[in-house]
Amino acid sequence: MKTWAYSWIIYPLLYSLATVLGVAKPKVRDTLRLRSWKDFLSLRFNVGQPIEYWIHVASYGELEYAIPILQELERRQKRVLVTYYSISAKTPVEALPQTFANVSLVVPLPHDGLGLMREFVSLVHLQGVQKLLLMKYELWPGLLWECNARGIKVVLVDALEPSWFHRRLLHKLDGILSGYATEVASINHRNVRVVGDTRVERVLQRVEQSERRLETAIPAGLRAALASRPTLVCGSMWPGDNRLVLAGLRRFLSEGNACNVIWVPHELDETEATRVSAGLAEAGFSVSRIERIDVAPAGASRPIAVVVMKKGILAELYRLGQAAFVGGGFGSGVHSVWEPALCGAKVACGPRTSRSPESEALSRAGRLRRVAREDEMLAWLKEQLSAKTEVSPKALDPVLEAHIGASRRIIQVCEEMK
Repeated sequence: MKTWAYSWIIYPLLYSLATVLGVAKPKVRDTLRLRSWKDFLSLRFNVGQPIEYWIHVASYGELEYAIPILQELERRQKRVLVTYYSISAKTPVEALPQTFANVSLVVPLPHDGLGLMREFVSLVHLQGVQKLLLMKYELWPGLLWECNARGIKVVLVDALEPSWFHRRLLHKLDGILSGYATEVASINHRNVRVVGDTRVERVLQRVEQSERRLETAIPAGLRAALASRPTLVCGSMWPGDNRLVLAGLRRFLSEGNACNVIWVPHELDETEATRVSAGLAEAGFSVSRIERIDVAPAGASRPIAVVVMKKGILAELYRLGQAAFVGGGFGSGVHSVWEPALCGAKVACGPRTSRSPESEALSRAGRLRRVAREDEMLAWLKEQLSAKTEVSPKALDPVLEAHIGASRRIIQVCEEMK
């Protein structure tokens, strides 16, 4: 009765509310439409090709956590189904079979109610799937109920401290694996383990590749121009971050200091990019836009600011900065701080880091500072950009040690489940 009420009463009400919100938010609207697709019916045509593992990623960000796990499964020759939730993950997830020979199917996760999830999990079970890996905190009641009913083992990977709602679903899980003891300290579950953060493995891979990619992603003239002064990279920026950092930079330059800036918005919104460009120009920067490769010449008399309206190159851009501000800390939570730290930059972010245990680890290592006020921002800019300094990523080796091999340990735990 409980599952029926959720599937046919509670979920439809939530779906109707989300549909109303989606009228004004294209991303919400497109995601809801995506999850209504019947693409997953293609599973019926692959019953003769057993798939053992199923990995679900909510968005592009969660996909980055899953990549090392996919690599480990490929090494073990385990076939995988990958599902996704957000429209932002559609293109990168659907490209996975081109990179991973063991990724057999990629489809959007259907709605959690209205009978769609029951049909989907039934098809997945026929496909031979034995284990489902969920990332971070992506728990759906209907999905868990249907997997439990069919004997599919469900493991939460890279688990974060659960919310009030998610905590009531933990008993449906067969395992909870986290990168940080602090995130699972309050969880009462029969199978909780700290195995390391797969995001660290992924970032280390990208940092190793970034020098080569940097040469093709960023014009040589721009790289030379940026090398003339200390450079600040502002990544995954939201409007709340923009206001603080722009205010700090205005004061920094007005006091006779100089630096170059690379600015990467989280959303490629033209209106906000224009507003940021105007703010940077007002502060005293010579502003360029990367998608036009309209770059100030090397040796320009004014500091250079480049607003990057292009996705997928932020990890490479962090290599150009000796300091980095990571956005999201004035909204739902700061984005990944591992990339700039492992590129050798000192990192700052807004105050909301409760969903980012890596921020605490880097703060203890002296590589990250939380800033909430303009005077704090100015002080940090002066400290990091007044002189060009080199910081070795090797200083983080003790922090990284606990995370190397996380994907191998995760799959080992899954393989031991019967």
